[in-house]
Amino acid sequence: MEEYIALRDAAQQFGVTVARLRRAAWDGRMQARQVGNQWMVLPSEVTRFLREGDRRRTRSTPAHTAPSTGAAMARIIAVAIPKGGTAKTTTTAALGAALAEQGQRVLLVDFDPQGNLTQSLGLRPADLEHTIYSVLKHYLARFDSQIEQAIQPTSAGVDLVPASVRLNLANEELAVAMQREFVLQKLLAPVVSRYDFILIDTLPYLGVLVINALVAANEVLIPLQAEYLATESVGLMLDHIQMIRRSGLNPQLRVAGILLTMVDQRTVINREAVEHAHRTFGGTVRVFETMIKRSVRFPESQAYHQTILAYEPHGQGAQAYRALAQELRNGTA
Repeated sequence: MEEYIALRDAAQQFGVTVARLRRAAWDGRMQARQVGNQWMVLPSEVTRFLREGDRRRTRSTPAHTAPSTGAAMARIIAVAIPKGGTAKTTTTAALGAALAEQGQRVLLVDFDPQGNLTQSLGLRPADLEHTIYSVLKHYLARFDSQIEQAIQPTSAGVDLVPASVRLNLANEELAVAMQREFVLQKLLAPVVSRYDFILIDTLPYLGVLVINALVAANEVLIPLQAEYLATESVGLMLDHIQMIRRSGLNPQLRVAGILLTMVDQRTVINREAVEHAHRTFGGTVRVFETMIKRSVRFPESQAYHQTILAYEPHGQGAQAYRALAQELRNGTA
């Protein structure tokens, strides 16, 4: 008689990630039992899922079908700040992977023409037929979202809408488009009921692409490098969010929280920068208790096209992003 085995053992036996199996068990694509905090599964059910589970998921909902009344909608979070080097891409990938580990259905959207998120998850933009730019261009010509064509599964347990350098062309094309600020919102509409979280990686400056991300989002997560000079960029981001609200483009947009990144509490100047961020912004918006410490492991993981959770699953970086995912799920701004 076939016996149940732990999900982690099944993942090792079948050569897949635990996150992939956990997400399938959570959303019912793979039958499993939850015993305490542990999922148990029959090996034959894993075999069946790997043979047909992903195909069933991608084809179960016809393209362009509107979500049914009362269907749960994803929390759409733009990871944004008009400054480079703040760990936006690292946070998008690692937070997405951590949410997937916790049983959430996650879609990442690479909305930066540099395509760093796409490459960090192991995809080569030049090899892809469909990207966020190709579906955006199709929408501008036909007013019809084909976002499903661009969605790619990844080894991190999350789905990804990839980007390529051609997304740079969208700036000029959106400049003459009708309702140009709402294009990303319209592109995502067919899939918002299929995910629990949609995370959007953005450019390090303000412009029409970032405005699209802010209009499409429910919330903004602002990564703040623990340095005095970076706080001015947070103030600019908060002013821009207010402008998006007051203009009517997205009156309900809110700040999910400020995430302190690249923290090195061994230095006095860094500790003072953390305290300064809490004093400056803590009375206005949420500052997450979780902080991301500076570590060489993050660039190393990207070089191997892995999230920090896969590269060093028991390290401080992975644990921090798991804590951030839980903190994010425990409440909204």
